[in-house]
Amino acid sequence: MSNSRISYSQFLCLFFVNRIVMVLTFLPIFNAPPKNQDVWLSVVFMYPFSILASLPLIYLCSMFPNQTFTSILNIIFGRASTIFTVLYIWFFFHITAIQLAQFVEFMATAVLPETPILFFIVTMLIVCIYALQKGIEPLARFSQITTFITLFSFAIIMIISIRFFDFSSLKPIFEKNISHPIVGGIYLCSLSSEIITIGMINPYIVKNKNSILKDMTKTIALAFLLVDIFYLAITVLVLSLFGYTQASRLSFPFYSAIKVLSVAEFLERFESLHMAVWIMGIFLKTTYFMYILLIVIQELRNTADNFAYAIPFACVLAPFVFYIIPDFLSLDRFMSYRYFTLYSYLFIFFIPLFTLIFAKIKLRLKKR
Repeated sequence: MSNSRISYSQFLCLFFVNRIVMVLTFLPIFNAPPKNQDVWLSVVFMYPFSILASLPLIYLCSMFPNQTFTSILNIIFGRASTIFTVLYIWFFFHITAIQLAQFVEFMATAVLPETPILFFIVTMLIVCIYALQKGIEPLARFSQITTFITLFSFAIIMIISIRFFDFSSLKPIFEKNISHPIVGGIYLCSLSSEIITIGMINPYIVKNKNSILKDMTKTIALAFLLVDIFYLAITVLVLSLFGYTQASRLSFPFYSAIKVLSVAEFLERFESLHMAVWIMGIFLKTTYFMYILLIVIQELRNTADNFAYAIPFACVLAPFVFYIIPDFLSLDRFMSYRYFTLYSYLFIFFIPLFTLIFAKIKLRLKKR
């Protein structure tokens, strides 16, 4: 597994698919500031904040091209890095559990309400464990296929829904003030837990040592641009069909929007496209974060093979997900802008920024 290598384009696809999974179903911005039709402006503001939040990890990757972020922590902080490593083990574990819980919430609520919850959890974990055994390279190739299918399906849906677009639903602009959409953009950026994977996948990317900073910056900028365009189009479609008030009351706004689409009252059921893409995305994100978690555990335990921890980890993850699922209201509350924003930024931005500053200081002291 550790000998696998991927290209920048494959990493871009991994990043893109992982980021849009939640967008395809939950559209969390409808329950965050500005809480009116200006939500599309929050999507626009998400882009610059996402780039800024990624910069500390991008710079660290250029400084330590053959190290994961957790190994960089060890280089910079020594034994004290164990505290950070344990925190990141919890973070990756928690994000994986939340993703599985949201998968079960959607499947058990909107698609297969009669199917036992345990079936969804166990089935997904079995498939993910099989994929983990293959390594990051096959996962990256699958992300390329998923990206193509996603963009193709999305293009079909957008073409069909053009006649429903009503840009008057986006007005008035800045109904409250500009600060509310900005806060919404900051919250949307916090949902990009994939940012931390920039540092974790760093040594597995085939790169030119002379242009690491430039290539990584271009890759992340393009990935977030695709995400932003994707997110913006979906938000405008949902606003056009339902308006903000109704859309904010829907549990799955985009899925509900697709269900009402039809061509000449003959071609319908486009939600099947949504389901196919979404399940592939959930599988990819769950496997991706499990893979990264195993890398962190491998580094902490200093073992040769990280796959040895895959089955024990899955055995712990399954009951944990099963435990948090019954209380969906608490999970949704935790994922809101009031709580998740600071929680996520601690891991994807503040700790990397602190590490970058400390690394710069340490290098300058060495030169003296």
